[in-house]
Amino acid sequence: MKIGILLSPKMERGSNLLSDIITFLRENNQEVFLTALPEQVLPDYASVATVATSDLAMVVDALFSIGGDGTLLSAARLMAHTGKPVLGIHVGGLGFLAEISPANFMERLQAFLTGDYTIEERHILSARIHCPDHVAEHFAINDFVIDKGPVATMIKIRTYVDNEFLNTYRADGIIIATPTGSTAYSLSAGGPIMTPELQVVVISPICPHSLSVRPVVISSDRTVMIDCREFSDAVTLVEDGQVKVGLGAAQKVEISQAQFPLRIVRFTGTSFFHTLRTKLNWGRDVRES
Repeated sequence: MKIGILLSPKMERGSNLLSDIITFLRENNQEVFLTALPEQVLPDYASVATVATSDLAMVVDALFSIGGDGTLLSAARLMAHTGKPVLGIHVGGLGFLAEISPANFMERLQAFLTGDYTIEERHILSARIHCPDHVAEHFAINDFVIDKGPVATMIKIRTYVDNEFLNTYRADGIIIATPTGSTAYSLSAGGPIMTPELQVVVISPICPHSLSVRPVVISSDRTVMIDCREFSDAVTLVEDGQVKVGLGAAQKVEISQAQFPLRIVRFTGTSFFHTLRTKLNWGRDVRES
């Protein structure tokens, strides 16, 4: 099997974890590919094949991410359209998506290589940005955010669902999130936590100017349309908190479910509710506080 490794840019390339994972995979007769890295961080891996990040998805059979959820999101966007699995090895902060830790990676990777795992499919979002002379498509695993940028004032976000007017949000922005993204930015903005198998999308305004404005959950087979014609050049569309696209020249943005799912590797003994309890510190006896 050809296995790619996408490493967090914040993580030291020469870490023992990366070295241990490469050694483990090679001992199990797996072909390993790293994304192309500067020469000064490659000496320990001189014999490991490297490939440009843009080509990685087509070369490998599965992609491992090493880092936090942000790294896994980057890996997921690279692989989603291929149908190939993504496996996250978590090193960092909170981490809702990556199940493997430095403490159990050998056990989990052995289970992966022997087929002792399941594939969990999660729907992702497509955003089509309509400009006068072209249409650009982008994808997000967690969410798309309409962000007002550095200006101090709120913006008006005229929002439609399946061409029916929903609301003009006067706010700092708006989040359109999947169930996967419901524990990310949307949660901070007061949105609900949604279990990942749900086929829904949540629309969460950011700091709205009205107390009556609340998040709205809709079916994922519907299309959210944002009218961009009154936006300034400062307003952007942000995908998964990582990539910003200016909307100053856009006429509208249409956000809907993508035609392909994300395929995440899952192992026996893990569950979404276990992750919630662990990451959010739920279920503790008050006497332990």
